[in-house]
Amino acid sequence: MNLALQKTALFVRDLLTYDESLIKIGRQGDDITDFTTGYIAIDTLGQTQRMATGETFNGSAEIMNYAAQWTSPVTISFYGTGAWQRATDFSILLRSQKSLELQEGLGVAIHKVSGLTDVKMLTGQQYGERYEITMNVQYSTGVNVETLRIDTEQTELITN
Repeated sequence: MNLALQKTALFVRDLLTYDESLIKIGRQGDDITDFTTGYIAIDTLGQTQRMATGETFNGSAEIMNYAAQWTSPVTISFYGTGAWQRATDFSILLRSQKSLELQEGLGVAIHKVSGLTDVKMLTGQQYGERYEITMNVQYSTGVNVETLRIDTEQTELITN
């Protein structure tokens, strides 16, 4: 599963102190048919961009770490009664101290909301609330590889 979506879902749950069973990640066959229940759906519909790569070597543990930093466009859909309030509260709370601490703990950067859309109007629904916000999420991935260090080089000079 997409790491950006996992971390964003944990972030949303903790920032809004929200019921985890009402948060849906990605497009994994979950159909939301009850538009009055306060679901939150988190998905990415665009291309994830690599921002940087790097590597570090821990000589005492003999581990080489290869890492990449990514940014991904994320869409969060708020459903049900109070969806507008939850969407706007979320976008405002991104500036809070709690938000900064959660981002640091999860190892993710949640950028400011760049758009808020009333999806109900776009889909022609007359009842129920559905709002969608878009933003960028920045995160890192890495792989550790056991790598022996060279304590002293062994060279042999052969001459004829």
